[in-house]
Amino acid sequence: MNFLNPLALIGLAAASIPLVLHLLNLRRLKTIDFGTLRFLQELQQKQVRKLKLQQLLLLIIRTLLVVFAVLALSRPTIKSSLPLLGSTSRSSVVILVDNSGSMEAADGGGPRMLQAKRAAREVFSGLRDGDEVVVLPMTGRDPERRVDFTRTFANADEQIEALHGTGGTSSLMESLRAAKQVLSRALHQQKEIYVISDAQTSLTWKDPADTSYALADDVSVFLVRIGEGQKGIEQNLSVDSINVVTKLVQPDKPVEIEAFIRNGSERDVQGALVSLAFDGRRIAQISADVAAKSTKRVSLAASPQRYGMISASIELESDAIDRDNIRYAGLLIPRPSRVGLIGSVADLMLVRTVLSLPGMERFAPSIQTFQTMAQASSVLSQLDVLIITAGEYTSVDATVLRQFLESGGGAMVFAGAGVQTLTSASGLQLQQERVASAEAPYAVSTIDKAHPLYSGVFVSTQDQAAARETSKIVRIQPASGGLDIVRTSAGGLVTEFAVGQGKLMYIAVSPTLEWGTYPLTGLFAATTLRSTMYLVASRDQGVYADFGESVSVPVSARVAGQDRFVVQDVESVKQLVAPVRLPSSTFLSVPPQYQPGVVKISTTDSTPVTTVTVNAKTAESILTYFASGEWKRNSQPIIKQQELVAELDAGSSVAKAVQQARTGSELWSLFTILALLMALAEMAIAKFYGRDTAVSEAL
Repeated sequence: MNFLNPLALIGLAAASIPLVLHLLNLRRLKTIDFGTLRFLQELQQKQVRKLKLQQLLLLIIRTLLVVFAVLALSRPTIKSSLPLLGSTSRSSVVILVDNSGSMEAADGGGPRMLQAKRAAREVFSGLRDGDEVVVLPMTGRDPERRVDFTRTFANADEQIEALHGTGGTSSLMESLRAAKQVLSRALHQQKEIYVISDAQTSLTWKDPADTSYALADDVSVFLVRIGEGQKGIEQNLSVDSINVVTKLVQPDKPVEIEAFIRNGSERDVQGALVSLAFDGRRIAQISADVAAKSTKRVSLAASPQRYGMISASIELESDAIDRDNIRYAGLLIPRPSRVGLIGSVADLMLVRTVLSLPGMERFAPSIQTFQTMAQASSVLSQLDVLIITAGEYTSVDATVLRQFLESGGGAMVFAGAGVQTLTSASGLQLQQERVASAEAPYAVSTIDKAHPLYSGVFVSTQDQAAARETSKIVRIQPASGGLDIVRTSAGGLVTEFAVGQGKLMYIAVSPTLEWGTYPLTGLFAATTLRSTMYLVASRDQGVYADFGESVSVPVSARVAGQDRFVVQDVESVKQLVAPVRLPSSTFLSVPPQYQPGVVKISTTDSTPVTTVTVNAKTAESILTYFASGEWKRNSQPIIKQQELVAELDAGSSVAKAVQQARTGSELWSLFTILALLMALAEMAIAKFYGRDTAVSEAL
């Protein structure tokens, strides 16, 4: 038995009042007048017996009167229907509709999203006047938007019609929490939640560290299954992951992108078309064979034709679920770096030659030359990279360099007189200079070809061997405390060191022939030219976000002084966003995105800043479903009162389940009648008792 107004049960305490009054009456002494002593014994035997019986009856009747009156006010109900008492209690109903990617699939009953909408309409078709209902999607909800109940069922139908699929993953845990929040504003005691879904196994995933229940209240929950699992679904391929292999991206240079393709079907797929697109325009395509229930790596490459931000995507042909056929990656093709050369003309001659090679005009850096650090300090805000050779440097110069690096700049420092003052202030310590004979020079021993600085430079082991053979180094001054990318038999030749938001690349030899033949090698040219791009590439790398997740994007100190940034969302809608400034850094809050794609962030003068890539989780592409009865069992860690949970198989009548849930007997009328009968009985007995007492007193 349930009570629609349980607070009224507090009134049961009033049932003790008749008992208290009865006990008080027993303590009162009453004088009875009589005419002769011969009637005393008869009076004691008859009248006192009647008096006790009547008082006991009045006590019982008055107590029942209070109890029945309180029960009537508390509105008790029972699930079963009693003759003349059966009714449909008013309810507050939340309908949760799964609109994740897997609901796009179709089977014998048609698209599962349309089946879900039909089931939702069955729920509110059984509602009556006074009921309230709300329809909530299980993915793509705006957490800041308040949703309330409606008693106008036409509005509920509009809510159902407005439902659309997303690429997100549905969570029963989060959806029930959202429903619970809405139910906290419900008008009726009878509360029901209908979860309409295809019952994928990913639906009931819960963080093992979370020991709380999503729903612990007295709420009826109906798990309504749509479709019959994988039965009837045609083949489905999905793009599980995407990765930009090329780390230093340049215009007119191939960018390699790899992806893993999953076959979630029961049969092999032959010749599946996989395409690479830039900003929605297909520019490369291959075919792939993917075995059933397996994944396959594919790689495509294409050359971007412009600078700026590009939305790259790997796409598949249409199949059972289209939303998992595309996955995005943000590319930022930076403009040529602005490089400042610091040192003597002789020391910088070979460096200038490399940075001005014929055929490199489109992505060659712009160059400014300074003899001292003091000359360059006034224009550092206009430079991206400093290339520094030997010279006379002071502690002030070292402080200027460190501030430049900490703000996101990059520096390439060659060994030579005076540079130790600069490197030590930044935390990189130089070792003792080593000198070899001309007959036994030092040579390159290892090169980290996987490092972004050299990724794609060496295509065979012969290239690396040739680089070692042609580098004859007679003087070298290695450094400690950084990451050695190129090593020689005497120590590190190219060492990377992070300083704040920037990077310092230390070359352990001078860019002159006095230290050896290294400046004449292809390794020197590749290291020098690619460093001008690599030293600033880290600050332009994008971030990743999930559906509906607001992310804080760090802003490079080089552009942190901007008052506003332009944020172009995945649907190409632009808005101005102010940065959040902290003592140590500056962040930009990017609003939640509910569709996959790439958010592009730039300054108000169209200078690219970074990208935010939004992709759906891969769980929706793993087409595994609960068997009959398993959905409810797997909801046990999420819903506390399992006796209030019912699972409906596909094809079951939702309307019948609604009727059974909402039909019962309200007993308030029965208890009202009983209370009235007790009142009448009390009046009758009290009247009879008064008359009998009057006769006794007359005698």
